[in-house]
Amino acid sequence: MSNTLSPMVKPPISIDFKRGDIVNALGQIGVVVDILQSTETNNICLYVRFVHNLGNARPYDMLELAPGRMLGVDKWTRATRGDLEQAIAKRRVRLDQEIDDLLNIVG
Repeated sequence: MSNTLSPMVKPPISIDFKRGDIVNALGQIGVVVDILQSTETNNICLYVRFVHNLGNARPYDMLELAPGRMLGVDKWTRATRGDLEQAIAKRRVRLDQEIDDLLNIVG
């Protein structure tokens, strides 16, 4: 006879990335800064520095992953250094435009 009150145990999660990997996060390019896996729970904290955050006060994002809550990370793919350089070049153009806009305000 099974105990219907016992909690359902979800299988542990894993991701196929490591520190320094370049990722394509559904169109956003980033670099894995760190991965912390809890020894007490099945949770993983994934620290990623996305190119779109360059120049922002928050240099990286932290995503807390858990069984049943992968936040799309399971759909991410590896990207190349060329992809990263292209995304950085695009971000640099945007940052240069913002700087020009600010300088234009003061004449």
